[in-house]
Amino acid sequence: MDEKREDERRDSGMPGGGAGRKDEVGRSGVYPASGPYPPGEAEIRGQASWGQGERGAAGYEDHGDSGLSYSGGQILGAYSGEEFGETLHVQIPADDAKLEGELIAPREFHGAVVFAHGSGSSRHSPRNQYVARVLQQAGMATLLFDLLTEEEDAIDSRTAELRFNIALLAKRLARATDWLMGSSEIRNVKLGYFGASTGAAAALVAASERADVAAVVSRGGRPDLAGAALNRVTAPTLLIVGQEDQQVLELNRGALAQLNCEKRLEVVPGATHLFEEQGTLEDAARRAREWFEQHLGLRGWEKGVQAA
Repeated sequence: MDEKREDERRDSGMPGGGAGRKDEVGRSGVYPASGPYPPGEAEIRGQASWGQGERGAAGYEDHGDSGLSYSGGQILGAYSGEEFGETLHVQIPADDAKLEGELIAPREFHGAVVFAHGSGSSRHSPRNQYVARVLQQAGMATLLFDLLTEEEDAIDSRTAELRFNIALLAKRLARATDWLMGSSEIRNVKLGYFGASTGAAAALVAASERADVAAVVSRGGRPDLAGAALNRVTAPTLLIVGQEDQQVLELNRGALAQLNCEKRLEVVPGATHLFEEQGTLEDAARRAREWFEQHLGLRGWEKGVQAA
């Protein structure tokens, strides 16, 4: 199949149009109305780049050894060197599931961000991996983990039902947060959530039930799927949407009106749903970093003055 016909298949949302799954969606990330899936949107999963010659997904996968074990309620693992810190390959207990993840903590960090990936994606999402690197450079710890187990992901690839189970995804995110906050080092810094696609809804639902979440950022997200939880969110929330992602942009405007916290909607010029256009992902990552820099830091410190 030539490149032009392949693009047409991908844009139309026809079966087999995208990498990594039998059924994919168009560049807008919105399932076609005639398709077998419920209304929503999904991120393309595969060896993607962002339009500036950046490395694809494989370039950001961590291939180091982990040597994990679980003992006494603690995850034990081997570290591998990273440019901005060390990577700990972890398994996070979440009720009857164990979720795979990577925690990277710069040697000196102020703030930690937990990522909730988009529908049909995973911790290896090249876009979230890129944003995580930007945050690490700014001195923040990052946790990227799979919201679904391998078995659940296999089911979801056929039915697309679990990616829209926002209650389940939010519960998994909360479990991962509890696990992360069990570390004395992480407990001393403020926590943020970064959500993409349906992961943004999960982040907002989880944030609405927690006082320890200091900031939320959504990239190309579906905050509307958070429903009634939106007006209970107290964490400052930034919604980042591509200018050309019109359907999702309208959904974000509606969600913004329901938020009662400090909030902002920022539109990235020229960007579509997946932020594949030149410079657009970098723009979104910069906006996310600035939001987290404004709202995260050491606990007990506000604007450089120690709290009483």
